[in-house]
Amino acid sequence: MFVLNQSTKIEYSNGLQALAAYLGETLSPATGWDFELSPSNKPKKNSIQLTVDPQVHKKEGYRLLVTAKDIQIIGNNEAGVFNGIQTLRQMLPVKIFNSRRQKDVDWAIEGALVEDEPKYPWRGMMLDVSRYFYEVSYVKQLVDMMAMYKMNVLHLHLIDDAGWRIEIKKYPKLTSVGAFRGEDHERTGGYYTQEEIKEIVVYAALRNIEVIPEIEIPAHTLPAIAAYPHLSCTGEPQVVQTQHSISGELYCVGRESTFDFLEDVFDEVVALFPSKYIHVGGDEAKYDRWAQCSHCQKRKATLGLEKEADLQVYFTNRIQKMLKNHGKTIVGWDEIIERGLEDKAVGMVWHNKKKAILGAEAGHDMVMALSSHAYFDVAESSIPGEVKAATWLTPISLGKVYGMDPMVEGLGEEYQPQILGVHATLWSDQFIHGTILQEILTINENRSEKYFDYLTFPRMAALAEVGWTQKDLKDWSDFEKRMRQHYNRYDEAGYGYRVPQPKLISKKEIDGSIEVALENVVDGAYITYTTNGLKPNTYDKIYTKPVSVEKLSDFKAITVVNRQQFSLPLYFTEKYEQYKKFGTPLGEWKPALIKGVGFGELELNATGKIDGDGTYEITFIYTDGAHKLEIEEVSVYKNRQLITSDKHKGETGSTSNGNTYSIKIGEYETGAEFKIKANVRGDTGNDSYSIVFIRRKE
Repeated sequence: MFVLNQSTKIEYSNGLQALAAYLGETLSPATGWDFELSPSNKPKKNSIQLTVDPQVHKKEGYRLLVTAKDIQIIGNNEAGVFNGIQTLRQMLPVKIFNSRRQKDVDWAIEGALVEDEPKYPWRGMMLDVSRYFYEVSYVKQLVDMMAMYKMNVLHLHLIDDAGWRIEIKKYPKLTSVGAFRGEDHERTGGYYTQEEIKEIVVYAALRNIEVIPEIEIPAHTLPAIAAYPHLSCTGEPQVVQTQHSISGELYCVGRESTFDFLEDVFDEVVALFPSKYIHVGGDEAKYDRWAQCSHCQKRKATLGLEKEADLQVYFTNRIQKMLKNHGKTIVGWDEIIERGLEDKAVGMVWHNKKKAILGAEAGHDMVMALSSHAYFDVAESSIPGEVKAATWLTPISLGKVYGMDPMVEGLGEEYQPQILGVHATLWSDQFIHGTILQEILTINENRSEKYFDYLTFPRMAALAEVGWTQKDLKDWSDFEKRMRQHYNRYDEAGYGYRVPQPKLISKKEIDGSIEVALENVVDGAYITYTTNGLKPNTYDKIYTKPVSVEKLSDFKAITVVNRQQFSLPLYFTEKYEQYKKFGTPLGEWKPALIKGVGFGELELNATGKIDGDGTYEITFIYTDGAHKLEIEEVSVYKNRQLITSDKHKGETGSTSNGNTYSIKIGEYETGAEFKIKANVRGDTGNDSYSIVFIRRKE
């Protein structure tokens, strides 16, 4: 055992003084000691020694040796030393992550030899600061947790239709106009000054994190157009959106002034970000404006192009050359890769894993940011009470994130090194689907940051292991075991996180009853439960041994960290099994939602249930009550705009007739909000209960 004490010294070789200071700064708050730093001439007892040896493993690799006498961290480079420091911190008692002095702690580290290196060179996280503006302090907080996980790329989504977040001195309206939305007391927004950007970049660089800015082209650019209307095809005034949608406005590709503007913008951006990469977006462009614009059509004819999509290829190639002159490589969503580029780029694959084959074979590097596994704005579960989250995808559990495989079946061996790694995203568009997640500024409330924490942790831990660990060394059961203590680190460091439900060990029939056995999965927490079908609270009976119930659906249990912090319930449902053929439950009705006389509106949230173009069937199934339900019309709203309806008389009760409604969806938009509104009434009263289902026809 090595025991850290107030006499422990931190010694460093040439070039590592900043990392030595960082190590001291991370150890001092909880221990209460200021550690002496000194160049390592002759290693001394009771010291932590930081050195570089290029022969140690590969880039970012390190060797960590802990003995009773001293600790040696030897990195392949500075990044390797930094990664060794993170492992050392995790080997200390969890209270080392607390920002206040912790008394009566034995700061002991078990003797060990660790030899370690990452599987992938790119282990990234995207923060969407356009839809919601995160202050510098929170960006640094995220950087600190990424650093603990040895993640090394922070991607700042600075520009989207909801806000422009970076100061460009030559174009002040980009921030005075484009960084804010709403009117009067509802006006919100913000931006990073160039000094703040420099501060973030330096802070991240010390922690082995490269900050990559995203400046979108040609779509998702509404704030720039609102600030400078001449950048669009029409020149008409625009305003920054207050509700999420994909704007149809694009930079005008036919005017040279567009490229003059972007060259000026990128001149200032590249001066702020030393990163090798600049992200240019490139996704979800709608070409209606270009198709109607005389300037764009003239450009298209001059270049001999066949369609508007070819204009985007031209646009991207021009920006790529512009940034190449600055020594930068462009990164873009996979749409830019599939349409062809003249020079090498990095494609970020988000919705079709096979696109990595196309990109790699064309000579591009690829990063896997798969929406199926790494979109953290999607909920972890469909448990009632789960936080508001994106629903256009099915829930992404912790286990699903851990099971992500960045490698692509069918990709040739020679192209495997072009898969650079993994990347998670947490889009903030949920923040502008109303006011549910907005802070109350007058009391300095930060619920949106807490919401981000809840969705990010612990899933970031799983993604970090996907990016770092060799596939044959990954072990889900071992990961679960290690997470038991890791939740305590979140508590000590002051991070919010999603508390996991109790783990079901078994459920078996014994003498006509069902016995349920559980396991607590958070060190220091406990389980409470109910057997009456009600949701448990922190005051309910504490689980100590298997529980017997007559009906499985009567049993519910939660993990309790403390009275204010607990999980969603573990529960068992038998409710919808017999109705599987009608699809997925969309919602329910009960007497309070039904008028007895005259038709009223029943609103159902179909976001995520409508997940692409096609024909959907909405079916109303009566389950109980004295009165049948009559339906007059079913309408669909996309981002609060009526897009289609099915109007006919239907009913469901002891008998049903015409109770299925058909709707056709075209021009589906990723992330769009869908609502279904039905005109309904009870035939002679409102004593009616039922379930509404949705399914897409094959």
